[in-house]
Amino acid sequence: MRFDVAVTGGLLVDPEWGTLRGGLGIKDGHIAAVLAPHERPDADETIDATGLVVMPGVIDPHTHLGYALPFEEDLATETRSAALGGVTTVMSFYRQYKGAEPAPYDEIPELVEAINRRAVVDVALHLGMLAESQVNEIPRYAAAGVSSHKFYMAYRGPDGATVGMVNECDDGLLLEGLRLLGEHNGVACVHAENTDIVNRTMRQVRESGATGLRAWSAARPAFAEAENIHRVAFLARRTDATVYLVHIGSRESLEAAVQEKRAGGRVRIETCPHYLTHTYDSPVGSLAKINPPVRTADDVEAMWRGLISGDIDTVGTDHCAVPLDRKQSDIWSAAAGFPGMATTLPVLLSEGHHKRGMSLQRIAQVLSGNAASIFSMPNKGTLRPGADADLVLCDLDAERVVDHAALGSSAEYSILDGQTLKGWPVRTISHGRTVALNGEIVGEPNGRFVAR
Repeated sequence: MRFDVAVTGGLLVDPEWGTLRGGLGIKDGHIAAVLAPHERPDADETIDATGLVVMPGVIDPHTHLGYALPFEEDLATETRSAALGGVTTVMSFYRQYKGAEPAPYDEIPELVEAINRRAVVDVALHLGMLAESQVNEIPRYAAAGVSSHKFYMAYRGPDGATVGMVNECDDGLLLEGLRLLGEHNGVACVHAENTDIVNRTMRQVRESGATGLRAWSAARPAFAEAENIHRVAFLARRTDATVYLVHIGSRESLEAAVQEKRAGGRVRIETCPHYLTHTYDSPVGSLAKINPPVRTADDVEAMWRGLISGDIDTVGTDHCAVPLDRKQSDIWSAAAGFPGMATTLPVLLSEGHHKRGMSLQRIAQVLSGNAASIFSMPNKGTLRPGADADLVLCDLDAERVVDHAALGSSAEYSILDGQTLKGWPVRTISHGRTVALNGEIVGEPNGRFVAR
């Protein structure tokens, strides 16, 4: 067979079968063959991957395109940042209002058209379930290719005002959403923080005069998240839905989630790269304000142990391109959220593989294969013949100092600025086409809407 593209001489890393010296043949945007190490394939283009690791492209299951800036603007800039970081599928939480109130998502066709026109890499959607009028439409959203949705147990009352959210989803509506998702083979992505506790602790900590990341952590205590984890898992056992717990970053929350998973619940656990790198003593201050907050060094190590052991299923960035001028206030006024897609793979390679011995196969699982399985994308997250030819080629020995100017996001900062990481992507391939090479975007946007 003559291939469109052949990748030769690399170390292949697959989430299922591990590592193998060899190459890949690509035809019509799909992986057509796994090649022997010394095979010289007939191809229109041959990419020499000698000395490099070849992995399935990263799937980021947790981003927020359109949060701080218009959706189309974020599509252009933040999928560029994704490609530079080896991310070939971006899954974005989308929520929108008609006037001041949540309303059904009738704009899905327009979102799909924008993705197909502007995105550098593939994009899938989750929808924010904020009201009964949205939850009732879950069957219609499934028919449109959107089968996972976000439920916020946080963000009601004063807590919601901190992120500008009108959230009408109480436990009864959450249970109804879980029931509908179970009937339609969907996934409930759950932000589990007890909003009633947070409303009170936030007021108390602020009135005490405390400031900084430690104050933010105290205002949103880990036990409020752990309590909600047990509650949503209890409710989910009354349905057939899978519960995907987003942004778990504390030992207490992880222990609660693992307990529910081991008890037989259909629970999946996500952490984020900032919970692997930052504590509430980090000098970046309000730049690292996020919900739930960054915690202690002990919590950081608990997240690494959970990732390496298999307790944690995925890493999602919670990427938000929040402008710098909205981050530079005191901890109570600064916006929550920051960018992270372009540095997730380097963090896992540097802090996970090089420093903690995390296997490359495990990295491929938590950054790609598991998300593809959880969110029903069978052609993603694998080097199996027939899969989409979404690949990232990495130089494990490359050392770079993080500089936000090279990361492609519209945000003018990274919470990792100035830190040295070892192990970087050097080429990103989407549907068989190179879209990023040696830190530069090349070619035209190649992204497509991923219907699930």
